[in-house]
Amino acid sequence: MRTSFAAVCAACLLLIVSTQARANDWQTLHTEHFRVHYTPTQQAWARSAAVELELVRDLVLQQQGRALDSIADVVVFDPINGANGFALPSTGTPLMALFTTPPQSDSVIANSPGWQQLLILHEYIHLVHLSQPSRSVWRQHLRDWFDIYDLSSAVLPRWVAEGYATLLESRLTGRGRLYDNYSEALLRAFARQGALLSYGALSNGDGSYRSSAMAYLLGVRFLAWLEDKHGKETLDAVWTRVHGVHKRSFASAFEGAFGQSATQLYRRFIAEYTYLAMTQERDLDTLNSPLWQEFDYAASDPVLSPDGSQIALTERSRDGERWLRVYKTEDNIEAKQAFDKAQQAILAADPTDIADKPPAVFKREQVAELAARDFAGIQYPQWLDQETLYFVARARVDETRGNRVNDLYRWHIPSGEVTRLTQSLGIRRFTLLDTDTLFAEQVRSGFSELVRVEISSNTVTPLSARNLGTVYDYPQLAPDKRQLAYLKTALNGNWQLYIQDLQSGTVRGVPMPQGYQYLTAPSWQADGQGLYFIAGLNGQLGVYRYDIRQNSLYLITAGQAVFEQLVPRADQPLLYAQSTPQGTRLHALDSQITEQPVTALSEDFAVPLGKTDAVVLPEAQIYDAEEHAITHSDYQWLKQNASVALSAQASTAASELLSVGVKGSDLLQQLSWQLGLAQSSDNVLDGSFAALRYRWGDWRFDAHLSNYRLDSRHQHGEAQPVRLHGTGLSTSVSYEWRFDTLSVAPFAAVTHYDDEGDEAVTTQWTGLEHGWQYYQQDSALGYRLKAAILSGDSQGHGYDWQGYGKVWDWPWFAGVQSQYRDAQLLGLGGFDNNILSGRTRSDLVLSPELPFQFATGRHYYGYELASSWSLGQPRLFIKHHRLDGQRIAKSYGVKWQVDLSQQVLGWANWFAPAGMTDLHFDLGVARVESDLAEDSLRAWLGLWYAL
Repeated sequence: MRTSFAAVCAACLLLIVSTQARANDWQTLHTEHFRVHYTPTQQAWARSAAVELELVRDLVLQQQGRALDSIADVVVFDPINGANGFALPSTGTPLMALFTTPPQSDSVIANSPGWQQLLILHEYIHLVHLSQPSRSVWRQHLRDWFDIYDLSSAVLPRWVAEGYATLLESRLTGRGRLYDNYSEALLRAFARQGALLSYGALSNGDGSYRSSAMAYLLGVRFLAWLEDKHGKETLDAVWTRVHGVHKRSFASAFEGAFGQSATQLYRRFIAEYTYLAMTQERDLDTLNSPLWQEFDYAASDPVLSPDGSQIALTERSRDGERWLRVYKTEDNIEAKQAFDKAQQAILAADPTDIADKPPAVFKREQVAELAARDFAGIQYPQWLDQETLYFVARARVDETRGNRVNDLYRWHIPSGEVTRLTQSLGIRRFTLLDTDTLFAEQVRSGFSELVRVEISSNTVTPLSARNLGTVYDYPQLAPDKRQLAYLKTALNGNWQLYIQDLQSGTVRGVPMPQGYQYLTAPSWQADGQGLYFIAGLNGQLGVYRYDIRQNSLYLITAGQAVFEQLVPRADQPLLYAQSTPQGTRLHALDSQITEQPVTALSEDFAVPLGKTDAVVLPEAQIYDAEEHAITHSDYQWLKQNASVALSAQASTAASELLSVGVKGSDLLQQLSWQLGLAQSSDNVLDGSFAALRYRWGDWRFDAHLSNYRLDSRHQHGEAQPVRLHGTGLSTSVSYEWRFDTLSVAPFAAVTHYDDEGDEAVTTQWTGLEHGWQYYQQDSALGYRLKAAILSGDSQGHGYDWQGYGKVWDWPWFAGVQSQYRDAQLLGLGGFDNNILSGRTRSDLVLSPELPFQFATGRHYYGYELASSWSLGQPRLFIKHHRLDGQRIAKSYGVKWQVDLSQQVLGWANWFAPAGMTDLHFDLGVARVESDLAEDSLRAWLGLWYAL
């Protein structure tokens, strides 16, 4: 065993040394209170962020009297080419993740001094707010050693955590979502419809339109109302009480500080807010705009075809699925006739009945539909001609695990053919000049640029300066293709609208109403002589028109709706999309409306600021890290975080197993390990184990070592009498290639086990892991295959094929497993665990509904079919086991297997503390029928760590 262990160590060292040149090149900036981790492409953003982090920390300490006791890790990356971020609160290992792509003009997070400052402030407030240590000594010691308890102790209701971070993002800058005109207009409109959420739905929504965003938008206004009514000190006392020696829930801490429950005060807040919204409605002009199209949930980016006979737009379901759909613009006469016929039939059968009222508009006829096909987030359709649409979607980046980047696609509607036109371009909104040329906003590594793209030559020509403080949006070509309108914002400024002459290069700004704050959705008039756009003023949204010839600004309408996007039409009223509590609606603007000249214009495009605290952040800027006390190093993967790791598994077929150990990893999980002891309650199985996993780029090295003792005679279920007592060791190395939806990972492994009284068995494995998938929302197809040839003391071969699919939104699963050994008996049965498993032995085929060593043979063949109502949910399954050509057992029932780390943490799973990763949940109930034992009902349950 000493020789084998030395070989493992040598192989690990060789792998590390030989792959240094292929690293992901993660680097680290060190400040007094932060470690900022980044890759070279994000260097400029990360260096400025390192300075901003210390400034934010100092200011929050002044404002709150609170700071983090430990150094926080900050990860700077761009996984989805979109604006986002998250924080994992922990007293020992606090973490922030910052996505570098800035928000667009129509986002609720667009109102900020700068994206970097807003994001850092918001996420740091999360850490300071939620990562405060407990004043109970024993509870804090438990938090220090046990990551799951640490993070669960930091959890507050979502509306509290997000609402408070949003509150301070606004109070410390005078901007943010509390003072955002779009957010305010949305909430006022929902209030007038009685659609503001109940307290019970505030954190996670109720499934209705926009409800998931209310934790931020409504939560921040409730907390601001609490401060205004009861004092900032009273709200602050809640956070102090939550971490007291006397343990309190948030509800208890809140009620003790305010004297009333959060539910009671929230109801009063909603009543007052609704009253103000209804009062303001009295001053609004009536807008008689007929409904033009109604959608099931959300819709965006409407655009008319060149001849105006069709309209394309993207639609999103309640579950997040997206489609690009095309409708006819003419009225749906057939739908009206069908409705009238149905009502006539009702009245003919019952003349005293009363017919249904016809809908405000009959849904227009759908011409075509495109669902996602191995890409995500269909957005921004643009017509090339009457049969072809270009659009943007997030495509996989082969060289980076899990990342996606915006690219351009073409959809030929008659044939249904979809073609990806660019590779890792990173564009968002765009406008077409011709078949091969477009103008777009490109954003990579945090830099937003206005560019001209030649598709065939893959040429990108910048039209603007490249700096981190400037963001572009909504490029729109005039009908004559000679002028380009676009939006632009710089640090500490407002969004502004510009028009550039493409021949002369001259640029002029479009005048804005005095005191505006929100600006989006510019659209050219059909004659090219003016621009429509949406702007926010005094908590309301309005539709404006800029007349180019007269250089005059006109207000069309304001306050009556949550205006989202505009669709100009030739010789017909303007269409506008609006948000309602029921979803998105398209309306035709009132044809009788009178435009009003806007004479009070913004002279300097200044942003109106809201109420701030005494301490405020300085104006946003991009910093040079070299001018500050910041040091640099390569990423230090040997810096490990460790946590207690408790696992519990139970099976009515076998036994119960409790494991106690220690688990560790670095932040990026390049090196992960665990050590532990395991013991069953009835001496069926016990032992010790150690595991190590090392990742570097696309290389992966694994090693497992275990000492085990199994006595199959003491199990709950009948099995062959076998006693195993020995040591097992395995090492493996693999390299993965990814090609869009295809992955290939060859591997080599060695397993060695030595049972008392038997000769040691050493087996070499040479194999391949391979996966492929095709995804189209309501349908999908894919599989994973692991196949290997065995040599050495245990010769043979084996494979495990797992397929899945989805038809009409109904998922199904199939699996086939075959294992053959020419001079070794395979043992069938038992649940996966860390001391006795296929990771260290070559003679086990595990299945949790059967006891360990239920049957033995040289050739195992099993197949399984399963289905569920949704991906990630429990599955109904039926499974057959065969050994040496004979049916050994059949089982059927329900099971649920979940990677809890991914399910609970999502993106954060990439960088979570060691005690929160590699955590598995396994639950099942099945009836087992076999000629070898009495038919019985079996159940199993497991919550366990496994590398």
